[in-house]
Amino acid sequence: EGGGLSMHAMTQEVVRDLLMGGSKATVLGEVLAAFHVKMAKFDVDLPGTYDVGRVYAPHVKAAVRHIKQGETQLSAEDDLLLANVCKTTGVFLGRVACSFREALELHMQSRDIRVKVLGEDHTFVATAYHHMAIVCCSQGKHDEALEHFLKSFAINIKVLGPHHEDVAASYNNLANVYESLGKYDEGLKFFEKGLDLNIKVHGPDHPHVAASYDGTAEVYSKQGKYEDALKLRQMSLAINVKVHGPEHPSMSCSYDGMAVVYRKQGKFHEALELYQKCLDIDIKAMGKDHPYVADSYDGMAEVYEALGKLEEAREMQQKSAAIRSA
Repeated sequence: EGGGLSMHAMTQEVVRDLLMGGSKATVLGEVLAAFHVKMAKFDVDLPGTYDVGRVYAPHVKAAVRHIKQGETQLSAEDDLLLANVCKTTGVFLGRVACSFREALELHMQSRDIRVKVLGEDHTFVATAYHHMAIVCCSQGKHDEALEHFLKSFAINIKVLGPHHEDVAASYNNLANVYESLGKYDEGLKFFEKGLDLNIKVHGPDHPHVAASYDGTAEVYSKQGKYEDALKLRQMSLAINVKVHGPEHPSMSCSYDGMAVVYRKQGKFHEALELYQKCLDIDIKAMGKDHPYVADSYDGMAEVYEALGKLEEAREMQQKSAAIRSA
């Protein structure tokens, strides 16, 4: 079903209900339910679903603005529908469209609604803080991200107990932020906790276990322990290839992590080969003008410069700059 046709049909439905005497709150609830169904088809791990976000995100943003500016009181059920639509659209805007300010606004609204309806100590509230933190990380606001992740962690521990998979994910998230802040000992401590719990919960061949290996490898790399980092990157890569296949969009991060280690070791040809894999995957998944593609060009530029191939390096830099200035 085409996006334009769907929106036209939804608009006709809204107008008809209003003309027939339906209350504004009831009609808005129907609109939110329709958006919920449409946006539920979006999956950040499936690039084939990204057009869902591209079609409906602008309409969701408009509807959210209308609800915020109006005086219509939604039912608790419809409030939670609104929170969920804000969350899903926020994930699209933050992870795919890289519209971080808009993404954060939607996640904050989702959190506020869930606190109002469900109370502060609810896992849905923890999820909202998690998504707020992810956006802050993407913006380089790691102190703010840490604050949000700590709130999410505290709720999950309190509600779910210390051995739940969401707690393991919280360990990894906290570790990543501490690593980004240069607090490597804290980062390693939480990566170790996350790894132990992820293996207990999921088994050894799970993407969450791979994420723990990747995080620990990142710390080792920044500490100059490149052989230790490379070993963990290879363990992570093996898991992700087994689970996702070698060309899945998530594999770009795995290849990039290994490429960085190879580059720091002076193994430039190996690094270049992996950056090329990142580039191919990201262009296929995200399109040629996505910031992730620019990241791959940046990595290739550094390798070409190290190899003394300055013309190729400039070409990669220019491609990256063109994407970032668009």
